[in-house]
Amino acid sequence: MKQPIRLFGIGLLTAGIIMLGVYFFTNGNIQTADNLSDEELVTLVEDKGYHVLTNSEYIAVSVDEDEATAAKNEQQPDTKAKSAEDKSDNNEDKQENQNADKEDKNKAKQNNDKKQAADKEKNKEDEKKTFTVNIKEGMPSSEISDQLEANDIIDDAAKFNAYLEDNDYSQKVQLGKFKVSSDMSLKEIAEAITK
Repeated sequence: MKQPIRLFGIGLLTAGIIMLGVYFFTNGNIQTADNLSDEELVTLVEDKGYHVLTNSEYIAVSVDEDEATAAKNEQQPDTKAKSAEDKSDNNEDKQENQNADKEDKNKAKQNNDKKQAADKEKNKEDEKKTFTVNIKEGMPSSEISDQLEANDIIDDAAKFNAYLEDNDYSQKVQLGKFKVSSDMSLKEIAEAITK
């Protein structure tokens, strides 16, 4: 018992020494923004293709841009009036186009709704499936349920089989061929095969 504990201790000591060596040898090579002076940061940013401005330089540039924009607007007062008129004309045209678009969308939506309703009716008719189950002598009710499920008449054979057992239909199943459809309830199917 002593030897495995000693080996485990030696392994922990070795791992600790390795981690300590990695920490000391790699820690000095990492440069962070905290370790650099302002001049070093500026040269580093400028080397990447950016420009560094002081607060006063930034304010001067901002003020110059505002003055240039104001001077440009003073030189072209007629253009503003024309653009205002153009905007009002454009707004009227846009409103008319939007009204026309709304009408077209409403018509398209109504047509789409009618088409979907027709498709649903068609699908309901297509979904109704009929099957003629042939019940033979000695055939268990579970086999009948499996046939009905395989032909998409019922969703769950175990559920139908349990229904037959719970409502005492399983003892009343008759021999012969019985036509059933997928739109029939479990009770209707059970009564159809027990007549």
